[in-house]
Amino acid sequence: MSHLEGFDDEEIDPFEIDQKEILGEYTVEWISLKKSYQEVKRQLREIQEELIELDRKLKRKEMSEAEHIKLYQEKWQASTQIIHVKRDVEARLGEIQKEIREVNKRLRLQEKEKRKQEKIKEEKAHAMIEWMSLREGFELVSKKRKVINQEMDALELKRRKGKVSDEEYREEHIKHLRKLTELSTVESDVKRRLSELLEIIKK
Repeated sequence: MSHLEGFDDEEIDPFEIDQKEILGEYTVEWISLKKSYQEVKRQLREIQEELIELDRKLKRKEMSEAEHIKLYQEKWQASTQIIHVKRDVEARLGEIQKEIREVNKRLRLQEKEKRKQEKIKEEKAHAMIEWMSLREGFELVSKKRKVINQEMDALELKRRKGKVSDEEYREEHIKHLRKLTELSTVESDVKRRLSELLEIIKK
């Protein structure tokens, strides 16, 4: 008969959990079970030491074989009962540990999703503000284009009436064309950005 069977030599506690992870509904039961778990481990260590001491006494002939067997069986029977208790406690600790980790996993996923939604909401709000601002800017660009076109029409009318020389006409006409080109570039950039912002807002 081996007195090492059923005894744990591991120093690492397999049921160690960060206190922050223990959910409220499990706190009382978890603390109680952990105390029971530590207690049965202590009792088993004591019995293990006593069994080893019995072997030593037998070896030193400080007791008879019959006494050794009788005491050994008594200690072994006591340890067997404690081991059953230990296994029950371990089983429940394992269940709680699994439940805690599963719940915490769900909570972390929920928190992650919450942060994601908050980020999307924030992005939408910023996008809406920028969209409104750019929309106003786009309207101003359109008005400016209209003004330039009116100026070009007026310049053309002056040329026809001979109120402006050909050279002056060309210079002014080129200036207006450059302004229109610049406006076209701005309009293109603004339209692209408005489209991007609209996609964000529609999420």
